[in-house]
Amino acid sequence: MNFNPSKTTLGLYISVLFLLPFSRLAELPILMLCLIGIYGVIKHRRLLLESSRFKILTLVFACYFLMVLISAVDSYWQEKSLMVALASLRFYLAGLALLIYVKHRDISWMMRVVGVLAIVWSVDAIFQYFVGIDFIGRASYPGRLNGVFGEHHAKLGPVLALLLPLTMIVLKQTHPAVRWFALFTLAMVILLSGTRSAWLMMFFSFFAYWFHHVKQRRFLLLFKGLVVSVVMLVTLWFISSEFQDRIDRSFQALQGTQKGVDFALANRLSIWETSWQMFVQNPINGIGAHAFRKAYPQFAENDDFWQAKGDVGMHAHHWFLEILAETGLIGLLLMSLAIYKLMVFVKQHFHQEYSWPFWVALLSAFLPFTSTYSVFASFWSLCLWFVGTGLILVSRKHD
Repeated sequence: MNFNPSKTTLGLYISVLFLLPFSRLAELPILMLCLIGIYGVIKHRRLLLESSRFKILTLVFACYFLMVLISAVDSYWQEKSLMVALASLRFYLAGLALLIYVKHRDISWMMRVVGVLAIVWSVDAIFQYFVGIDFIGRASYPGRLNGVFGEHHAKLGPVLALLLPLTMIVLKQTHPAVRWFALFTLAMVILLSGTRSAWLMMFFSFFAYWFHHVKQRRFLLLFKGLVVSVVMLVTLWFISSEFQDRIDRSFQALQGTQKGVDFALANRLSIWETSWQMFVQNPINGIGAHAFRKAYPQFAENDDFWQAKGDVGMHAHHWFLEILAETGLIGLLLMSLAIYKLMVFVKQHFHQEYSWPFWVALLSAFLPFTSTYSVFASFWSLCLWFVGTGLILVSRKHD
């Protein structure tokens, strides 16, 4: 059987998503993509050097790699920071494999597979909500709906919210009844997941779709969406005590007191205060990428909520504070450069059909008011790699 690098590469790229719920298995297709990337660079190095997508991928990766590597110089957990830097090479090599071998004509098919997968995960989660286990027998995360991701980490909501823009573009070509039902199911699952940052990511994606794609009867669609949203929220209020708790907790912020705000934010104020102290005392290159938990006791106040429980903050719970605390001003400048260059590239090579969903997905992950996973953690960095590399891959204005 002849080796078809194009189909193999695309299949491995999609399989990263399929294997996400199964711990480290998602790293296997990444490893295989790395080998294909090395092979591709050797075989097509001259052609690659002329590619604008190769240049932007290299620049973005170099910024990420340098910010982590520089932070490791005097990291509070040097082995971990160095490991994050070295492990990030897999994302670059895997990205090169995609740029070299994935054909633009296959992108539409790839997006359909991703959209279908997101919908299947949502249906699976709804089944889990009413039955107690999902299609493969996994129980959910305590107090939240987590579907195929099981009971160890509340990951389903953020992942579905990240994939929502791609799913909406896929559903755009379907019958209106199918489209409304699928989006209703997705929204229900994201809300039942209990991750409020995923809620914000979802609302942002819906608004971005309405703003960019809806050209006719815009306010009629907006009205319909609001009616459906009210019906959904009222339904969830009556059927889900966990959803009620999340809403009640969020409204505690309206008390105007520090205690109320901290309770609404799931006791994150102390983590954010500690993150800021880490930056203030290590402003140049931070305390080291992914060294947050190791350094936490040295910077936390005596009355810190997590220290009082005999615990530590695992990460900053906000990407901006995380960059400042763990990589300092050098990291912030390098990340700003990467974002700016990526924005310029996307603007110059924006593909009307394909670029939008990946761009909105990436923006939703970096909203200024979301608190998701660590950008240096293997799981979330894998998700960000998927949409970030996908954005560079599909941005071909003149194709």
